[in-house]
Amino acid sequence: MKNIRLYTLLALLMMAGGFMQAQEYESYFGADSTRLNVLQYCIDWVTTGYMEINTADTVHINGHDYLHATPRGFFFENAELYFREETATGRLYRYFPMIDEEEVLLCDMSLTVGDTFYQISNWGMAHPSVVESVSFENGRKVIRFALPVYPWHDALTFREGIFPNNFPIGYLDYFDCENNLLCEYKDGEQVFENPEYNTCYIDETSVQEQDLQHISLYPNPAKETVLIEGAKAAEVQVYNVFGQLVKTVKDSHEINMAGLPQGVYLLRIADTEGRSHKARVAVKE
Repeated sequence: MKNIRLYTLLALLMMAGGFMQAQEYESYFGADSTRLNVLQYCIDWVTTGYMEINTADTVHINGHDYLHATPRGFFFENAELYFREETATGRLYRYFPMIDEEEVLLCDMSLTVGDTFYQISNWGMAHPSVVESVSFENGRKVIRFALPVYPWHDALTFREGIFPNNFPIGYLDYFDCENNLLCEYKDGEQVFENPEYNTCYIDETSVQEQDLQHISLYPNPAKETVLIEGAKAAEVQVYNVFGQLVKTVKDSHEINMAGLPQGVYLLRIADTEGRSHKARVAVKE
């Protein structure tokens, strides 16, 4: 009887161990190499950069083993950038010694509906996003959030084994730039293409939303009224540096900025032809 109980206990432990192993999430990295094509979308310029990660290129920092990434085509090209993962929770971390005192959590696949994820911007502010849905696509767990960090960003999405669609990778702040994953390759094979773009490379001339050569604001900096030149505005939304909508103006090329605190503001301009433009204006007292 004791032997039967012992064998039963061993079988249960083996089943539990197998179950725990099955619950581990797919790695964000390839067995040998990983490449990320990233759209860096700023107010006044756009570029597609990329990062290459060699799985054998590891470094031990602050008690953790990180993979070293080599950024190319970004403002911070050749900067020291590191990533690590925890497959049991599907967590992905970034460590960027130039600006990080501690590692930054980029993704957490253990979240469920209603959970809050605090996304850290490049300049250190934490922005809460709430999980709206959890589903499975092509056998991978997908977590979608209710609202983007900022209204002009893509809504945050986590996909098992894939880098998040919008994540801070450098020291350019979120007010100036956003970084969207276009494509991911593992061991030379493409494993993801962002459905929002359906391309792995975007240059400035192919971004319809960014048409700054035809848009200008005057005066800039401004004390009271700002004039929009180069487009007939149907609606203008004014956001502060925290991503808060502070003013909406319809059917006017004049924006009254009087009464707003001194600082930099982002204008999202929808013109009468259905196009969208982004521009910055500084307000001084």
